[in-house]
Amino acid sequence: MANKENKNVPISFRLTESEYEPYKKIMETTELTKTEFFRRIFLNQEYTFNVNERRPVEYDKLLFIFNKSGNNLNQVAHKLNSAYRGNVISEKVYIETLNNLISIERLLQGALDKC
Repeated sequence: MANKENKNVPISFRLTESEYEPYKKIMETTELTKTEFFRRIFLNQEYTFNVNERRPVEYDKLLFIFNKSGNNLNQVAHKLNSAYRGNVISEKVYIETLNNLISIERLLQGALDKC
């Protein structure tokens, strides 16, 4: 197994805002830290970078809403399966199920409208 060499020599320099601006724009489209970014430029002489699309600010909130909706769908499916197996599907259960599905549809549509 090869010995891993520690990075223990700090290198630092300052840029003006105008000098930094082009690099800042590139770093905002990648998920690299400043250190990783500049190390690749200076050590590896890399001048092209893969652009990773950043998640929207609302991503975590949308993920929560869609997960919650998925849980609701599972509850509806469980209720329908139980009613079906027990031969107790009535008009009341049917209407409740439709209302639940409409609520889920509205929840999902509301989230999509905000995107």
